[in-house]
Amino acid sequence: MHKKLLNLLKRKYGFYLSLVFFIFPIAYILDGSYPKYVLFLTILAITSYIGMLYTKNKILIFLEWFYLIAYISYTTIVFYPMNILFSFYLSNLLVWHFQDKYYTYRTISFFITINCLTLYIIANPTLNIGDKIVLFIFSSMCIITYFSQKYSYERHKLKNERLKHNEHINLLLAENERNRIGRDLHDSIGHTFVMLKLKAELAEKYLEKNNIEATRKELKEISEISSASMTETRSIINKLKHRSINEELKVISDIMTMADISLDIKTNMTTSPSQLVEWTITMILKELTNNVIKHSNANKCNIEINESNNNYTVIISDNGNGFENINGTELSSIRERIKLVNGVIDITSKKSPTTIKVTISKLK
Repeated sequence: MHKKLLNLLKRKYGFYLSLVFFIFPIAYILDGSYPKYVLFLTILAITSYIGMLYTKNKILIFLEWFYLIAYISYTTIVFYPMNILFSFYLSNLLVWHFQDKYYTYRTISFFITINCLTLYIIANPTLNIGDKIVLFIFSSMCIITYFSQKYSYERHKLKNERLKHNEHINLLLAENERNRIGRDLHDSIGHTFVMLKLKAELAEKYLEKNNIEATRKELKEISEISSASMTETRSIINKLKHRSINEELKVISDIMTMADISLDIKTNMTTSPSQLVEWTITMILKELTNNVIKHSNANKCNIEINESNNNYTVIISDNGNGFENINGTELSSIRERIKLVNGVIDITSKKSPTTIKVTISKLK
C-alpha cells in the first residue's frame, strides 16, 4: 500500500510542486492580514485540488472544481486582487490532468472566472492605474499560459500517437517480412529436404542389394541437389540483405497503405543498374519515405524514378510540413551515402509540396 502511494505521488509530483504557492494566504493569516477562518477555506481548497487528482467520482469532481473557483474568486475580490494568479491551478488541471477540450463545463467556467475577475479588477475604484495594469497583465498571463500549455500538450500527444503508429507499422512490416521469408524457405528448402530424404532412402535400399552403381548414382544426385540448395539459400539471404528497386517499392507501397498515405509511383527505367547503384537507390527510397511517414504529417506522396543516358533520378514529393529553412545540411546521411555513386541531392521545393530530387550517376 505504501509503495502504491509513493508511485501515485511520483506520477503527479508536478501538481504537488505548485502547492507551494498556498504558503502566501497561510502567511497572511499568520501575520493577521487575513481573518483566521480563511485558514479553513485554504485547507479545503488544497484538499479539493488534491482530491481532483485522484477521485473518479464526477459529482465530487464537480463540487471540488467549483469550490476551487469560489475560493479564488472570494479571496481575489474580498482580500487581495493578486489572488487571481491562483487561476494557474485551474489551467494546470484543465490541460495536464483532465485534458479537457474547449467546450467542457470546466473550461467554460475557467474562462468566465478569469474574465469576470479581470473586469472586477479594472472596475475596482480602490486600485490605482498602475496596479490595474499590472493585474491585467497577470490575468492575461493566466489565459496565455493556458493556451501555451494546451499547445504543448497537443504537440506532445501528437508526437506520442505518431510514435505508436510508427511502432505498429514496424511490427506489421516485421511480421510481413517473416511471412515472406517463411514462404521462400518453405517453397525452396522444404522441397529440397523431401527430395534428399527420398534419395537417401533409395540409396540405402540399393546398398542393401549390393547395387553399387545405382547407389553411387543416387549419392551423386544427393550431392548435386545439396549444392543447388546451398546456392538457392545464398540467393534468398542476398535478397534479404539487398532488395531490388521493384521489391523496395512494393514494401514502401505496403507501408504507405498502413500509414494512410496515398502513394503514386512512376518509373522510367529501361536498363538494370549496377548492384551498388541499385542498393543506393533502394536505401534512398527507404530513408526518404520513412521521413515522409514519421515527420511530414502528409497524406499524399509521389515517387518518380527516371533514367537518362548518364544518370538515374529519384524524385519524392509530399504535401506535408516540409522544411522551415534550408541551409544545405539537411538529409546529411543521404548526402554521405550518394558520394559513392557521384550523386547529388537537391530540395527543389521546401514546402507545399515538399520535393526532393536525387541524381545518381550510372557507374560503368
